[in-house]
Amino acid sequence: MTQIKSSVFYDYGKLKSAFANSGFDVEKLGFCNFLVSFFHHFLPLRLKFQSESYIAFEKDKIQGFVTVERDERSRKRLKITKVFLEENSFDIGKLLIQYLISRYCAMGAVSYRVVVENSRQDMLSLFVDGCNFRNNAQEFIYKIKKQDLNYDENISLDGFRFYKNIKSADVCRLYNSNINSYQRHSFAKTKEQFEPYFAAGISDRTFFSYILEDEQKGKVYGYFNITTYNNIDYMLDFVLDSAFEVYFEDALHYICTCLNKRVKNWNLYVKIKTYFSNYKSFKEFCEQKGYELVKTSSILTKDYLKEIKESSLLNNAKIIFNDITPAFKTNTNS
Repeated sequence: MTQIKSSVFYDYGKLKSAFANSGFDVEKLGFCNFLVSFFHHFLPLRLKFQSESYIAFEKDKIQGFVTVERDERSRKRLKITKVFLEENSFDIGKLLIQYLISRYCAMGAVSYRVVVENSRQDMLSLFVDGCNFRNNAQEFIYKIKKQDLNYDENISLDGFRFYKNIKSADVCRLYNSNINSYQRHSFAKTKEQFEPYFAAGISDRTFFSYILEDEQKGKVYGYFNITTYNNIDYMLDFVLDSAFEVYFEDALHYICTCLNKRVKNWNLYVKIKTYFSNYKSFKEFCEQKGYELVKTSSILTKDYLKEIKESSLLNNAKIIFNDITPAFKTNTNS
């Protein structure tokens, strides 16, 4: 019978040995030491700060493995980041994903997301056909090498500056306003997601952000978040207001200038998401410049509940229920 267990309670040596010849890099799964992982396992969802993994096995033979983490520090949204299944283990995969969803729904999660390369038809089938995820958007990742950018000293970089927490509300407003209205429910963020991460010091990645701002008007028109696991490969996730798309190239120059101050050699990966209304402009720019298209993926989502704002009519209204059934009971003695 298939059993599912948290990786915290599974022998790490056996796990590493099982994946030794599979091409699945266990060293990059972000495991912390046992005490930290054990403590983290019992934290409520709102306090979790690292990824968690679950293993499906039969008689000590691993059949499947899945890793999940909070989606960009959201309180109730989760992202599935790694999946491994043995051959002919489609049903095991469904069981593992369903177990994970049930566990975190009980903890308060309301939405799940996974990004799958379009070439991985097996994984797309698992999530869409097997687990009822829906294909909600596309994601394109372009690679920019240091030598790909021709620096122009005459380019003005005024308006670009390091992101500060006091601008979190403005950045949140910018981000959500540029999402297509019919996709806003799945991808909208809260102000808190743009504030400093309390566990940044013990996270398995480094991240920093910049903004494009009109200081005189006090308005933010662009937000650029960069993350890295190894200080060589940097991922750029950004939003730029439609009226300021022409500043995209300037933004790349500014970011690359900052990277040059950090490390000698680097690669910049630019992530373009189709749920932003102006994504085509950035995609066309990357294609015209000849940047390498590294990956095209589908963003799959599964939502359960829609959170209701505290100020909504439903929360402010009185709710009355009066069961009048007893008034219509008949006299059984008549």
